Amino acid sequence: MSQNFDRRTALKGLIAGTVAMGIPSSLSAMAQTVEPHTSDFMTKGKINHSVARWCFGDMELEALCIAAKKMGITGIDLVGPKDWPILQKHQLVSTMCNGAELNLVDGFNDPKFHDQLIKNYTAMIPLVAQAGYKNLICFSGNRRGKTDEEGWNNCVKGLQTLIPLAEKHQVTLVMELLNSKIDHKDYQCDRTYWGVELAKRINSPHFKLLYNI
Repeated sequence: MSQNFDRRTALKGLIAGTVAMGIPSSLSAMAQTVEPHTSDFMTKGKINHSVARWCFGDMELEALCIAAKKMGITGIDLVGPKDWPILQKHQLVSTMCNGAELNLVDGFNDPKFHDQLIKNYTAMIPLVAQAGYKNLICFSGNRRGKTDEEGWNNCVKGLQTLIPLAEKHQVTLVMELLNSKIDHKDYQCDRTYWGVELAKRINSPHFKLLYNI
């Protein structure tokens, strides 16, 4: 039995396993590479691709939208209200809205930012819903000496103020996990267990976690 066949068999089994468990997996996108002519692994129409706006900062948004549309991409991440009309012109969606956050380092884990954040998100959540979008990004902020417990408690206090509004408008607040070892030193929501514990404490389907993988 060839090495390639072994690898294909193993990968197909892994993909089938992730589907059976109901876990969305980027591995499923590899199925066409493994067996491009096998109908069991066709992904057309089942995976919606998006790109992050900031990765293409040297491109005009209009040009990015045209290129994205040609490639079959359905949305662009991290686009705020002023640019939504450009996306809509090209039948694209803002898959992860932004514009309510202060920045990456000043977030919900510090009560001194709560008043401004709550004001910003209270205004933004209805706008996201009115535009027909679903996801709005948020950040823990940097640790700055806070313990895990302090960070959790502060985030819960700030975010639970907004959850009823998010639920009313069917908008999901999505906190991004960032890599504090390399790119985002001291960011508090930098590990799965930290984000999962926060999600458990908030206990709402309108709060979720965002991974950059």
